[in-house]
Amino acid sequence: MTKLFVSPGRYIQEKGVIQHIGRFALPLGQRPFVLGDETVFSAVKGACVKSFSQVHLIPIFELFGGECCWEEIHRLVSLVRETKVDVIVGTGGGKALDTAKTVACHTGLPIITVPTSAATCSAWSNISPVYTPDGLYIETLDLNENPEVTLVDPEIIAQAPIRLLCAGMGDSLAKWYESRVSTQKIEIDPPTEIALSLAEMARERIFRHGLKAKQDANRNLCSQQLEEITYNNILITGLIGGLGGEKCRSAAAHAINYGIRVLEPTRRFLHGEIVSFGIVVQLIMERENASSGQKEMIDQEIEKLMNLYSDLELPLTLSEIGLSDFDSQQLKAATRKICKKGSSIHRLPFPVSEEMVYDALLETDRQGG
Repeated sequence: MTKLFVSPGRYIQEKGVIQHIGRFALPLGQRPFVLGDETVFSAVKGACVKSFSQVHLIPIFELFGGECCWEEIHRLVSLVRETKVDVIVGTGGGKALDTAKTVACHTGLPIITVPTSAATCSAWSNISPVYTPDGLYIETLDLNENPEVTLVDPEIIAQAPIRLLCAGMGDSLAKWYESRVSTQKIEIDPPTEIALSLAEMARERIFRHGLKAKQDANRNLCSQQLEEITYNNILITGLIGGLGGEKCRSAAAHAINYGIRVLEPTRRFLHGEIVSFGIVVQLIMERENASSGQKEMIDQEIEKLMNLYSDLELPLTLSEIGLSDFDSQQLKAATRKICKKGSSIHRLPFPVSEEMVYDALLETDRQGG
């Protein structure tokens, strides 16, 4: 029997919810182990300390090493066991939360996730991408469980750099474009049908509310539109993955994100930024394999996406993902990584070659320039 892990035990999105974290931690343990970096702790540590003290919990705060890699995971697993803590609290962005989730899985402890940006659905999901210490993708772990509690304070999200919010919109958009192709040749069961409907809804919400949410975030304003996009980037996107499971899967956009990071300059860019660029690359490949009637529709979709990307300051060219100075051999090395055996790019409904991907990368760059 296939297990379906849909959501965290509890998802709470509410202004000021960070001030009540102790109440949510209390049923799970007495000694919280709180992971985050210095920037994140400057935003949440004070509220956490006060809330934990109100319910007589004794927290340990540990600085995140910066990368979700096996070296950092093993370091933290050892520290968790040494300190005899009994609940993990992951705070911050995707890599810190993925690391915290993996540590919780390896130690058998419950976890609370507290995202401080809406850049990914990591706070919700039951997967964790793992990288080398210098940021090269290795694998994605299936942790088989969602977090016990996810606490989202939109007032904290509103204080994060707008680049993070926009990257989250790029990642959320991919749920539609990738799920649409990965489910083309399979039987659609009810959970998958719901996931596809949610993915299309998420896309439409970004076109409708994305620019206003970005503008409000730029003023650190916790508006209705910013809360809508926060729900979109974390809750709805996470729910799509939970319901769609092995059917609504990544395709070309995520394969490009993971594969192109073999080129070191791209590692300075956010997951959702390169995924959003990869969506256009995927559409260009689809266009080349489409009927004449479909080509026009895909061209219109590409134009619509590129206009949105201009508004959201998402990358449109290779130079905007760090590849302003590259040669053909470097880009071909990246395409080999993108097209390696087992890559999600091979979920496209047509055969994919390295040459096809190389040409599509260049065509995306040309159209975006």
